[in-house]
Amino acid sequence: MADLLKNKLAVITGAGRGIGRATAALFAKEGAKVFLCDVDKDPLEKTINEIKSINRHISGISGDVTKQSDVQNIMKKAAEFGNGSIDILCNIAGITRDRVIQKMTLEDWNFIISINLTGTFNCIQAAEPYIRETAKNELEKTGKINSRSIINISSTSGTTGNPGQINYAASKAGIVGLTKTVAKEWARYNIRCNAIAPGVIETRLTQAKKEGEDFGIPEKQKQMLLNLQKETGLARDPGQPEDVANAILFFASDLSSYVTGQVLTVAGGVIGSI
Repeated sequence: MADLLKNKLAVITGAGRGIGRATAALFAKEGAKVFLCDVDKDPLEKTINEIKSINRHISGISGDVTKQSDVQNIMKKAAEFGNGSIDILCNIAGITRDRVIQKMTLEDWNFIISINLTGTFNCIQAAEPYIRETAKNELEKTGKINSRSIINISSTSGTTGNPGQINYAASKAGIVGLTKTVAKEWARYNIRCNAIAPGVIETRLTQAKKEGEDFGIPEKQKQMLLNLQKETGLARDPGQPEDVANAILFFASDLSSYVTGQVLTVAGGVIGSI
């Protein structure tokens, strides 16, 4: 593949690490102009500097997807970088904070919902002037609309549930409903909206963690998921960020020009994992 995204402006949140970073690198190879954001400035700058060797058309700023003012600024800067419009929006920023329901605090619940679900809503709403409104103007002026795409990140936890992740599962189930609704509301403007539901992917969110740490999953659960992968999944190690990035590329490119409102599971055949 080459130049699947040539001359497209792509905005990627959560781009400092993991799936976001892998997606940014892949999009750069495919000819996109890439605008990145992440709440953590240092890994964001590292990603930008690494990708500049692949594609010089890359920029970005740090920002918090839970803050509407940050998100509005991100989308404004991105549109300026892309000559006034946004062609692709990848909402990848996300986090976990696992507890069983009887130990889940309201703070834990709100924290995850605010980043994973409300953060995605904030990004889509802030990008509307540069995606939907731009498409609407194209239709009125020329009678034609360029293809645009929004890709959200759900999870197999959101589609099947997962013990110890009631907040995370609820946030990712919400992404499914959000995705399908945006797909229906904006379809008339040739804007597609799809979601990816990853399973066990090697990122900091699925690393075994010590008691009390925010990132990762408990050691016993990590081992259980690895055993399940070996028994029922593809004959290989757990998925890598690049596996998800490849699926995101499909939805971002015109290869999926007649696909919207869908959730694609990327889990190596294992359903019901994280």
